Amino acid sequence: MKRMSQILTVAAIALAPAFAQAQVLQDPNRADALAGAIAGSDEGLLAIERFLDDGGVPEAAAQRAVSLIRELQRSDLVADPEIIQKAADRISSAASRSFVAAKIYKTRVTNTFELGEKRIGFDFGPPDAQVKEGFTKVTAKSTIIKGPNPTAMRRPEGESLLRDGIRNIRKVKLPVENGTYRVMITTDDIGVPEASERPYGAGLKINGERVRVAAQTPKNWVDETYLAEPDRYYAEDGDKAADAVASRGNARGRTTGGVMVVDATVTDGELNLTFDLIEGRETYLTGVILEPATEESVFAGSPTARRVLFTQPADIVAATEAVETARQNLISDIVVEAEPERLARLLDLPDPVVEPLNDVSPN
Repeated sequence: MKRMSQILTVAAIALAPAFAQAQVLQDPNRADALAGAIAGSDEGLLAIERFLDDGGVPEAAAQRAVSLIRELQRSDLVADPEIIQKAADRISSAASRSFVAAKIYKTRVTNTFELGEKRIGFDFGPPDAQVKEGFTKVTAKSTIIKGPNPTAMRRPEGESLLRDGIRNIRKVKLPVENGTYRVMITTDDIGVPEASERPYGAGLKINGERVRVAAQTPKNWVDETYLAEPDRYYAEDGDKAADAVASRGNARGRTTGGVMVVDATVTDGELNLTFDLIEGRETYLTGVILEPATEESVFAGSPTARRVLFTQPADIVAATEAVETARQNLISDIVVEAEPERLARLLDLPDPVVEPLNDVSPN
């Protein structure tokens, strides 16, 4: 019965209509990811990405990718070795993108949070919305944003930095001094799937450098981060300071906010953010905070969040090697079992594209 369910899933994805992108994203599902790898449709590839991105750190994402590839070896869902190999290539490619994707973190704004003199803040929302001290108000009619019909939104309750924002932003151009910054882009889950399930689009360009954004629904954003008073949260010995924020009463309570953190270098007096819009979906931004990369930070994360945020290059290399080993093992098995005419076709297949050349790590 389980195998029949998986086969039906493959058929459903392969025949999905063009409006599938506008449907509500489902929670990451292993069976859907496997079916998506076999089908190879746009929605199928998104199913792989959702499943892998939800793993968090590269090691966990690699384990998920390896499990999918091994399932291809063990199952009899598909008999054609060419289809199996292409499915493994899709999983490997999606895993490589997942390793460098910027994650979205659940965030709370503490009552001790302050922007300070060394940071620059932009608060998005309606013209009459409350703006936090030190922030510059940005409305749907502001010249620093562009998009297809930008629209302001406001929730009746919550922290002022998160409870209002602007939907449908395509570009943001911020005047800032030259330098290297940590950039925090805030959003909120407003309960509208079109605007909250991919609030930063499929990815964005920061002054021309492309960063892929993880495919995560709000309930699967990484736990958990805080905007608080400046401290050594980013320092090697900053763990205790960050953990102390989480234990305080002013950091507790329910939140629907989210934040993405990326690094950026400004050389011409402007920070340009360009979001990759997805058909049938909208971006949703509530604010942007920039702080010099050499300064103390207002962004504090839980141990789980810091592990994801501070992923090391060596971890990405190890994860990539694990997935590639699984892919090569699958190909070896196929070659051993393949009939002569199929073997010739298999050996003539082009090498898989492991990672787009223009993708960069957010950090």
